[in-house]
Amino acid sequence: MLDLNLIRVFVAVMEEGTLTAAAERLKLTQPSITHAVNRLRRATGDELFARSGRGVRPTRAAEQLYAEVATLPAAADAAVAGLADFTPTRAATTFRIALTDLGQLVFLPHLVPALAAAAPRCSLDVVPLDTSTAAEDLVSGALDLAIASAPPAGEVRALPLRRDRYICMARSGRLGPRPPTAEELSGAARVVIRGSTGHTLVESRMPPPAEGSVAVSTFSAIPSLVAGTDLLAFVPQILLPEWARTWGVQEWPLPFEDTDVTVHAYAAPRAPTSATSWFVPWVVDLLRDL
Repeated sequence: MLDLNLIRVFVAVMEEGTLTAAAERLKLTQPSITHAVNRLRRATGDELFARSGRGVRPTRAAEQLYAEVATLPAAADAAVAGLADFTPTRAATTFRIALTDLGQLVFLPHLVPALAAAAPRCSLDVVPLDTSTAAEDLVSGALDLAIASAPPAGEVRALPLRRDRYICMARSGRLGPRPPTAEELSGAARVVIRGSTGHTLVESRMPPPAEGSVAVSTFSAIPSLVAGTDLLAFVPQILLPEWARTWGVQEWPLPFEDTDVTVHAYAAPRAPTSATSWFVPWVVDLLRDL
């Protein structure tokens, strides 16, 4: 693999016509230019330049090489500049955000059109949230942001977005007029959300699921399961208005202290790129206003 610096020297010599001018352009000494040209000649196995008066004349091999690599130095410089100076109205970046399906239901209808307005050439890649790997992915740059009600396992920045409360949900008429007791909840079959999504607040206070319980990975399965069976579910209250209208379910308060949660946006301690540095506070400001 050729050193980009050799390509940079080669392009400068081709465009300037002399080693001296190429050295001035790149702010190098003429011996450094000569050494780089010789290294490139040895790497390609071809003579690249012949002396011509006070300058040099490219060979056919040099002209062929130039046609292939002339744009590489400028492209590399533009890429580095793009990392150092992110301009949302001009950038064409793909941001990756990890959400539960609940987060997708709540946040994406606001996030997608706002991003299209603020950064019209940028794209959004939404991946399932896994709290066991999210912190590592944030630090490595594989993720720009993760949103959850439980912290990922690792060192991350936590930026609060909103408060919500967990409630008990059941089909209409399933529990009668009064809120269920802790004993009644413990003995009833329920829908359990698997732990990697971060929704474990209520489950951490419950005994193992009773016989007949169902474990799912997404919230989207819950309303139809609850509406058509005797299963209970513990879900954030924000979901109930829409689900009650569509599925005929009811909510009851839980017999536990402090069933409120704070949903956070989680980011790397230090943004890996200037694009991420812009994206994280922009998302937080947007979603805090909901």
